[in-house]
Amino acid sequence: MAVQFQSRESMSARGGTRETGGLSREAREQLTIEKRIEAFYRQSGGPNNPDIPKILEKHLLYGRDHGPKGKRETLEDALRDMITQDYSNQILFKWFMQMRMERQKRAQADRAELARMRGELESLKEQVQALRALIEEHVIPQQAASSSAQVCGEMSREEQPWS
Repeated sequence: MAVQFQSRESMSARGGTRETGGLSREAREQLTIEKRIEAFYRQSGGPNNPDIPKILEKHLLYGRDHGPKGKRETLEDALRDMITQDYSNQILFKWFMQMRMERQKRAQADRAELARMRGELESLKEQVQALRALIEEHVIPQQAASSSAQVCGEMSREEQPWS
């Protein structure tokens, strides 16, 4: 990030005064941003200081203009604060929050229904396995017995010469 430092002489040469009375709002904001950047670099030891990321993180965590102390303010936090403090947006914000709560309740109900259906499916699987075991236990021995009886019956017919 390249930062240009301007001396007071160059500012007065442009027509700017200490009060910046003749400048537009955007120009005044740009000047205040430049002053803040200059002050930051004066305090931190210049733009090439390797400790600048730590200093910025500390400022974002504990700066008066960055939300609650010890918590880094996110864009969502800043937007929420801006919207909730503007009375004209409060109706929209309340509607949005109600829709969000309804969606969360619906999702929670869907998760509960899904869990119930999974439980039923598991119990059905267990019942099918139990039925399969019963069928295998009773039907397979009977089939084996009937097939062996048929085989024995066929042999006895072959052994009888008169048939």
